[in-house]
Amino acid sequence: MADSDKKQTPNDANDSDEKSLEEFITHHYQRQKENGKMDATEDIDDDRTSNFFDRAISESRRMNKEVDKSQVKLDKLSAEFGAERITAWQAEHAAEVLTPQQIAVMGIQPTDTS
Repeated sequence: MADSDKKQTPNDANDSDEKSLEEFITHHYQRQKENGKMDATEDIDDDRTSNFFDRAISESRRMNKEVDKSQVKLDKLSAEFGAERITAWQAEHAAEVLTPQQIAVMGIQPTDTS
């Protein structure tokens, strides 16, 4: 796979994703509010809503950074040990901690543990 074919990692892709997530949340909240889908008895003011969105988006950014760090670690391990060995270790670990149904949902190929 060529370098240009690889998915974007860290900050370039996340910045646009975070902005689109923020726009998505705000747009749908405003639409629900305008369409009267918000219960009139609910005591939700704009400051409280804004604070909630700020915290949610901040947490989403934090989680994206953690995912990026994890991907970098996985890439280093794959470079050191080979992708096939890493995949085999992941499948072995999954077989030890997941149910067969969870393994099927995750799309992990079962390994022979005998």
